[in-house]
Amino acid sequence: MSSPNTLDDEDTFKILLATDVHLGYLEKDAIRGSDSYNTLDEILKCAKTNQVDLILLGGDLFHDNKPSRRCLHTCITMLRQYCMGDSPIQFNIISDQTVNFNTTQFPWVNYQDENLNISIPCIQHSR
Repeated sequence: MSSPNTLDDEDTFKILLATDVHLGYLEKDAIRGSDSYNTLDEILKCAKTNQVDLILLGGDLFHDNKPSRRCLHTCITMLRQYCMGDSPIQFNIISDQTVNFNTTQFPWVNYQDENLNISIPCIQHSR
């Protein structure tokens, strides 16, 4: 049996996996309009509280192919709030980043960008 301190062991790599957030789903609905935003906030808060090393978002982060301005702004605001900061990143990506991140004009992981101060890397799986 493992000790209760195993999760805080420096050799443990903690990943928070969340899927199918569908940010913006029913955002104009008076009752359920904030549900998906509250979900993402809860996911990111959990990551920060538990000091995870990486957030992996699988499935659909956004519900619509072209999210609304509110949806994009709220997502960026939450990512800035929870994923940016002074905590150092404790791992390196060793695969060829120009292959893995070839769909963007910045073909490297964001935490290695000298213009950003990332404390919890968040990777969105895309097809």
